[in-house]
Amino acid sequence: MTSLSNQRWWSRPEFLLFLANLVVYFGVLLGDKQHNFGRAASLQLLSTETTMLGIFAIGITIVIISGGIDLSVGSVIAFSSIVFTITLHYLSPQGVMSKDGVGVWPLLIATAVTLITALHVGVFHALLITRLDLPPFIATLGTLIGLRSLGRVIAQAKYQSDKIAVSAPDVRGLYNWTWPLNVPGVERPVLIRIVPLVVFLLVAICAIIIMRKTVLGRHLYALGGNEDAARLSGIRTDRLKYVAYCLGALCSGLAGILYAAREGQGNSTNMGMGYELNAIAAAVVGGASLRGGVGTISGTILGALFLTLVVNGIPNMIKIESSLYEGIVVGVVVILAVAVNQIRGRKFGS
Repeated sequence: MTSLSNQRWWSRPEFLLFLANLVVYFGVLLGDKQHNFGRAASLQLLSTETTMLGIFAIGITIVIISGGIDLSVGSVIAFSSIVFTITLHYLSPQGVMSKDGVGVWPLLIATAVTLITALHVGVFHALLITRLDLPPFIATLGTLIGLRSLGRVIAQAKYQSDKIAVSAPDVRGLYNWTWPLNVPGVERPVLIRIVPLVVFLLVAICAIIIMRKTVLGRHLYALGGNEDAARLSGIRTDRLKYVAYCLGALCSGLAGILYAAREGQGNSTNMGMGYELNAIAAAVVGGASLRGGVGTISGTILGALFLTLVVNGIPNMIKIESSLYEGIVVGVVVILAVAVNQIRGRKFGS
């Protein structure tokens, strides 16, 4: 029986998904008479949306590989945006709304506080799962509902609003600072958003190293593949669950900071709504199995790009009321991806 590790490179899921990305991109580019998909503004949007989705999709991929699931991603993003903006208001009450900005140290401290808070959310998930023996679906469903509500309570108690505005240029710059990239065949430079790209690359590189090159990564795969066998072989499975859920929450916390910078506010109501489904879809399209033990970070990155191309390509192909068809197309894509993965899994015995 042939294993996935022994496959030829051209038959691996990542290569096939790379080809699918090319087909979708050039299909939309050629199918649209105005060829908007090849313009600088469209390429900027595609790059930014892919990197933003990729940051928290990588986190949920680690959770899925370990045999878990995290439905709270969108709520963690929203709650993190509230924590980030409240901390900035506390540290620099005048700077948050001024042209002078809040300064480097308030930004660093607010980022640290936000990530520590997100880390505690991951610890809470693992506690519910390991100590109370709750199914991951139920544990993270509770925080999906509760964290967004908690963010609203905190924001209302402090500022009598569900949204906490921050207009300081250095905060907005976390998302808006750009670097022009000249792309052959494109009339104007593509403005690459620097901070989201750097954060995405750091998260991706660290995750790839952890999952491919370390004992921790091999143990996470073993945990997702067969938890009982992993426990009997001496692996401390409960500790691995803490690691997986904490890494997933940290990625969502990073995304929450960047989304707060993009919107210029912490938003406990609408920010991150439904993003957990996008992240799970990216992981599944990238080859991850919801049964655990199967998946790659590179596959998730390609899956995030594929979903971004599909979602942003729909308005270019369907000019009128394109939003009506977005959910249908994405739903069909996810179902097809799961079906293909199931067939490949039976074929290669994964």
